[in-house]
Amino acid sequence: MPVTSEARRMAPAERQRLSAIGGAPGGAWRSAWWSWPMLICALVLAAWFLLRGLEPLWGAGHRGPDPVAPELIASLGAALLLAAIAIWASLRATRSARRNRRRVFGAYWDDLDAGMVDEERYEFLALLSVRDGETGVTVHLLRVDEGRCLVVYDKPGDGRAACAGDAQLRRRALLRRAPRSGLVLSLRFEGEALASEPSDALGWATPGWEWDGRLWDLEWPQIEQRLARGVE
Repeated sequence: MPVTSEARRMAPAERQRLSAIGGAPGGAWRSAWWSWPMLICALVLAAWFLLRGLEPLWGAGHRGPDPVAPELIASLGAALLLAAIAIWASLRATRSARRNRRRVFGAYWDDLDAGMVDEERYEFLALLSVRDGETGVTVHLLRVDEGRCLVVYDKPGDGRAACAGDAQLRRRALLRRAPRSGLVLSLRFEGEALASEPSDALGWATPGWEWDGRLWDLEWPQIEQRLARGVE
């Protein structure tokens, strides 16, 4: 079979890489815990300064037995209202941040929790390299069978495959991928070397960056025609 896949346990280096991208699930809440003591201290200081500032006003303006001036009561009420609004806004922002982090990094967290990777083995039939005429980046299309090819992008400017550990493309490859996020953790080539002189093509004719390290489902003759039209 040109492509085989089986689940393997995640290596420590792979776990570290996923953690660096997605962070910890509770990171937003833990990073904001210190805001509550600061908010309380700020409110206490504000109330103290307010009390000291209004003391001459309510102390001199009252002759009766009532020691609490209406101005002081109104000021403290306003301070409590502002504190309640600040706490509500902080809680709302924290919940929103946690939802957004789950939306962006949830797949990485799921991969970390599972602790498994998909180990995919490929055997290629042919190689076609094409240079994007707009960006100058070389895209390698490694034919797996008649209807699929593995896409590998070069890093701009240095000629090395973005997800490959070996710059030389070869007949067989071992790719390790996080199953939920689809992140390529490593790509190692082995066997007979493959070579293809990059041709030029327009950007629309080549698969986008999102296909890097993934199988492009397109008939091989259609790929050749597509790239040929891209340079006309």
